Amino acid sequence: MSARPGVGLPGSVTMREAEQLAAESENAGASGVWVSDVRREPYLLSAAALRVTTRVTVGTDVAVAFSRSPAATAQAAWDLAGYGNGRFVLGLGSQVGPTLLSRFGLEADRPAARMRDYVLAVRSCWDAYRKGHGRYEGEFYAIRQPVFSPGSDEGWPAIPIYVAGVNPVMTAVAGEIADGFAAHTFCTPTYLDRIIRPALAHGAARAKRGAPPVLIPLVVGRDRTSLALQMTTYTVPAYRRVLDESGLREEADAILAALADRRRTEAARIVEERCLDQLGVAVLDELAERVRLWRAHADAIGLTVPWYGLDRTAQVALFRDVLRALERM
Repeated sequence: MSARPGVGLPGSVTMREAEQLAAESENAGASGVWVSDVRREPYLLSAAALRVTTRVTVGTDVAVAFSRSPAATAQAAWDLAGYGNGRFVLGLGSQVGPTLLSRFGLEADRPAARMRDYVLAVRSCWDAYRKGHGRYEGEFYAIRQPVFSPGSDEGWPAIPIYVAGVNPVMTAVAGEIADGFAAHTFCTPTYLDRIIRPALAHGAARAKRGAPPVLIPLVVGRDRTSLALQMTTYTVPAYRRVLDESGLREEADAILAALADRRRTEAARIVEERCLDQLGVAVLDELAERVRLWRAHADAIGLTVPWYGLDRTAQVALFRDVLRALERM
């Protein structure tokens, strides 16, 4: 993987802005352009980024898997890989259960087992496209209509699949079946080294292969306060183990108690004063130093900007400042 950081486009950008920023990212020397599944359709944004670039990898970090069928995802990724001459990377995540329900009206029990089945189903579709026939029968998904195949590829490399995770069970699934692991920005070097890496190795051992590389996104802000507010949005019970395993159990208790009482400012203050230096963030003026720190723990780094408290114009302006900082690195 490239030693140069990649970049994650702001989550609220329009397709026209995605084109502009993707072209600027390639010119700034980014190794990849990643799009999220927050406020826009990630596969359309990926197409926009692929259209105006020629060298960089373009991928989803990450697309919500369970809101789309494996067959639909397989077709979208297949077409994007062809459109970009093999430069597309499919990044998939499960999304936290309550958010999946409130956002999409969907429930997905046993998300780790479901993700394993999902990835295998996607790859089965691609295999059927190449061969012209095939069926998939899994625990959660069954695909039996290869007649809808878009046809074989044109010789581009196999499409890499990255799986995102926070807990060890999902991480082990990524180690078993994925080509890469997309860590969450709500992560610490301690958690990555003590929990993520061993879980990836455990999953990889089940498949008798090496562990996949790790991508960590760093959220880059103008100041610590804005970054603390962003990180506070991730301080939910499902993610508190990150703090617990990083020696921040008391801080986790205090943050969650403050949030339960609707004292977000107090929660953000605790994050800023006692947790922020360990998390996947960087103040813009200290970006090079933070990238060096995280390179000792991750195989690839992506740079993105906060969405909490910033409108689209402010996000785009900050992102362009990140690109200027990247050019100087």
